[in-house]
This record gives sequence, C-alpha cells and structure tokens, in this order.
Amino acid sequence: MNIVGIITFLSLSLLLMSLLLIYSKLKHQTPGKLAAIIVFFLLNAVPLVYVVYIEQSMDYASSSFTLGSAFMIIWLITAVILFLGILFRVRSGKEDPYY
Repeated sequence: MNIVGIITFLSLSLLLMSLLLIYSKLKHQTPGKLAAIIVFFLLNAVPLVYVVYIEQSMDYASSSFTLGSAFMIIWLITAVILFLGILFRVRSGKEDPYY
C-alpha cells in the first residue's frame, strides 16, 4: 500500500470517528439518525476514493490538482465535524457519567 492509500484510510477513519462522536451525543439515538450519518459519510467517502483510484490507475504523471482538492475538501469537512463533536462533548459533559 502506498502513502496515498494510507492517508485516504486515515482521513476517512477520522471522518467516521467524528461523525460517530456527534451521534454518541445525540439525545435520541434512532436507527434513522445512524442511517443519515452513514449516508453522509458515504457521500463524502465515495468521491475521495474514486479520485484516489483514478489517480492511482493513471500511467502518466499528472499535476494531482484533483487529488489535492479532494483531500482538502474532506479535511475541511472533517475539521468542522470534529469541532462540532468536541463542542457537543464539552457542552453536555456535566450530565455524562463517562466524561
């Protein structure tokens, strides 16, 4: 596995953990909300995996502008979601027995 695959795996893992952090702090954890989180994750993961696959399958050198743009968008989304998850965690920390 090359470095792009490792970065892709780590980026998507962090995105999934951020989404699950938000899901864990919801008051009513229903299967519908979990399905919405999974759909949101897939809507963000599939384009990144597609761009990485296309860049890996090319035989010629490209500028990798699309690859960098895809990673930047995923990292921005992950940063915002992680910030919201940490914010939910801090705000509801007083009633959480595991805090």
